[in-house]
Formats: sequence, C-alpha cells, structure tokens
Amino acid sequence: MIAQLRRKIVWMTVGVLFLLVLLANMVTHLSVVCTCGQLTEQLLAVLAESDEGVRGESQIKLEKGPLLGTLILDKEALVALTNTPLYGAELDREGQLRVLTDFRGEEVSPETAGVEKVIRQAAQRAVGGGKCGGFRYYKVEKPYGYYVAMMDSSQGLETLFSRHLLKTMAILGVPILLVVILISIFLSKLVLRPTVAAFEKQKQFISDAGHELKTPLAAISVNAAVLQDELGENKYMDCIRSEAERMQGLIRQMLDVACLEDGAETPEQRIRFSLSEVVYQSALPFESRAFEQNIRYTMEIPEGCGYTGDPARIRQLMAILLDNAFKYGRSGGEVSVKLQREGRRFVIEVYNTGQGISREDLPHIFERFYRCDKARPGNGSYGLGLAIAQSIVQGCRGTLTAESEYGAWARFRVTL
Repeated sequence: MIAQLRRKIVWMTVGVLFLLVLLANMVTHLSVVCTCGQLTEQLLAVLAESDEGVRGESQIKLEKGPLLGTLILDKEALVALTNTPLYGAELDREGQLRVLTDFRGEEVSPETAGVEKVIRQAAQRAVGGGKCGGFRYYKVEKPYGYYVAMMDSSQGLETLFSRHLLKTMAILGVPILLVVILISIFLSKLVLRPTVAAFEKQKQFISDAGHELKTPLAAISVNAAVLQDELGENKYMDCIRSEAERMQGLIRQMLDVACLEDGAETPEQRIRFSLSEVVYQSALPFESRAFEQNIRYTMEIPEGCGYTGDPARIRQLMAILLDNAFKYGRSGGEVSVKLQREGRRFVIEVYNTGQGISREDLPHIFERFYRCDKARPGNGSYGLGLAIAQSIVQGCRGTLTAESEYGAWARFRVTL
C-alpha cells in the first residue's frame, strides 16, 4: 500500500510538471512567433528605407527590439542561417514592377522567386508592413515610385527561434525530468514518513496481538476437546470449540492481511511454475463441495500456462474466490473456473449463480471487514477474504475486478 501511494505521488508530480512545461512551452512559442514577426517587419522596414534596399546594409541595426533591446544582425549570416532569401522590388507610381533583385543585387524574375502575389498585393496596398501567404513585406515611397522589401516568414526568424527553443527543451528536458523524479521520490518518502510509521506500528500490533491470542485459543480448543472426551457430547463444548476455531481463523486472516500489505512479492518468492497446474490443483478439492451442495461445477483450464510468481499465493487466491463462490451459490446452480491467455497476460475467472452482489455493495467488497450479509454475522465470514485476495493480486502487479447481477450471478476476474 505504501509503495503504491509513493508511486502515485511520483507520477502525479511528474504529470503536473509535464503539463506546466507544456503550457510554458506553448506560451513561449506564441511569444516568440509574435516577437519574431515584429522583428522581421522591423528588419524589412530598415532595408526598404535604405538607399540600396536589400542590396545594402550588410550590418542591420534594429533599435529597441521587442525582446532584445538594440539588436544588430548580419544580413548574409541571417540569410544563410535561416535559408531564407531577401527580395527587393522597385515599383513605378502605377504599381508596375520595374525590377526585382535579391539581397546580392542580382536580378530575378517574380516567377522564379515565387513572389508574384506578394508584389500584386503590395502594389494595391498603402505604404507600411503587410503579409501575403508565408511572406512578410514592407513598402516605402521612393522618388521613382515605391520599394518593397520581402522575406519568407515561414522560414525566417520565427522558424529559427522555434527550432532553437525546441532543441533547448529537448536537451534540458531529460535531465530536468530525472531531477524532478528524484526530488519526487525524496518528497514522497518525506511526506509518507508519518504514514509509514503509523502503518508499521499497526502491523506490529496486529502481529503481536495475533500471536498472543493464538496460544490461549489453542489451549481453549484442547481443553474443550479433553472435556468433551470425558463428559461425552455436549452442546456447550461444541459451541466453545466452534467459536475458538472461528477466532483462530480470524487471527490467521488478520495476519495474512498484515503480511500482504507489504506489496509485491520478494525475489525469493518468485519462481517459474505451471499456472495451469496450480489453478487445477486449487480447484479440484471443491468437487466434493459441489456434490454436497448439488452445484454443477465446471473447469476450463488449458495446459502449458507458465507464470512467474509465488504459487502459494495463487493457491490462497483461488481458495478464497472458490470458497466465496460456493458460500454464496445456490443448490442446483453453477460454479465455473476458467483460465485463459489474453495477450501477454493470464486471466482467471470464477463465476457462480446464486445470491449475487447488490449495486450498493459492489464498490466496497474489497474493503477490510466489509460484509454484504450484515444480517447474518454467524456465517463464518469476517469480511477479510476478498481484501486478502485483492492484496495478493496487487502484489502480483495484477488486477482483481468483480461484476454481478443481484439475485442472479457474480463473476470475479483476475488479470496476472
């Protein structure tokens, strides 16, 4: 139980951090895109307003950049880094193209550069910045007409900064995640320390009390048997022996619960064994009980199902589930055991017709000391059997679920 709580705390911490980092990354990315768009427009404005357009100004000074203050960019380095050519278009007063050049001053055609739509839109718009498709442009007035500086913004500063941001996140993400996991493990131990101490005291108390009660109960049973031999059959002696045996059973179950709370099996308990054989051997002794209660009992257990775990715990699990099935079965009804493989896991199903489990009781049946038939306290049930079964399955890193139709049937499903 403590190990499960610790794992939940660690995974919850990592999950919350991941969501926070994802949110921060989205906000940063949007901020970068917005800022780079402003920087690109300012860059194009500087180039468009210069005397030589995109051909000149090898060192471009951007005053009061939105994020970086004064920013100086090398034009050729920027073009090489972003793989984005710069174009400058000279337009006459009617908006007709006079000449289109790249940043080196070489004349190119609009079709080759892919800027026909950009030039047409810029010719129709007023001076200033604009966007057409993936291109950003800036238009200024010149003595001969207009000059338009253009850059493909889809591959410009936005992409450059986004790539660097993603690369930085990828490089820093793994070590940060490892650090967070280590801190989460440490904090989970710190937070759960009082719970662990209280839990250990509870376990020790149950263990001590159980062993202290075993001896007097055994003495009561022996003395009652001796008196019965001397006095003959006596209903009071029978009652004493029955109650002593019932209390011994309760103590055994409480000790089982305390032992199973430690969680997973130890390496010494985990061995490779035939799950088919263990399930069959556990189910076989119940044939006599089926005969006595007039219940049709079927087993579907294929051979060759190998499993690594503690066979003693699997036997205990099967005994609890089958005892429960027969206890709440009905004469003329049915009990079945089925073992099957589903992918890489094994599934054990125990089904019985009979009393079933009500919808109100179903969510609580794996709780300690919870009993569905509270009106019948003397039926030998302490409400610990299914709690022990749940602990066994959790120790195997599996799941135990139940479904039922009240007054008709119940099915328990174990996934290992």
